[in-house]
Amino acid sequence: TACAGPDLDELETDAAAIFDTLVEAAGAVEEGTLRTLETTGPEEQSCGEQDRGTQRTFAAVGSVSVGADYAAEDALVDAVTAAIDPEVWATIDADGLAGREGAWVDESGIVATVSYDSPLLVIAVFTPCLEAP
Repeated sequence: TACAGPDLDELETDAAAIFDTLVEAAGAVEEGTLRTLETTGPEEQSCGEQDRGTQRTFAAVGSVSVGADYAAEDALVDAVTAAIDPEVWATIDADGLAGREGAWVDESGIVATVSYDSPLLVIAVFTPCLEAP
């Protein structure tokens, strides 16, 4: 018998927790930096071979104020990415222009991504793709 890992609901709970942490970090930046921050999720989508699996996604899109300078933009990205604990999350990709995007994965396979392309900040968290038994 195969060992059972966390189920989709457990993974969704964990994904929601990091998503909330990242959104909270974005919302806590200097007033006037972020004009809007809209969240969606969890949304279920098909994944894997022949779409036999299921994963849940959370997304937030923030619009940075026109008046925000580069320092404020950098502070926003830094604040969000600083919420990702390096002892829990392994870096998948964190180069981008001056650290303006990155992706991290935890031991259960949850992936968190942060990207910034002026004026949009995008935060997304995905549960791993679980194939139906």
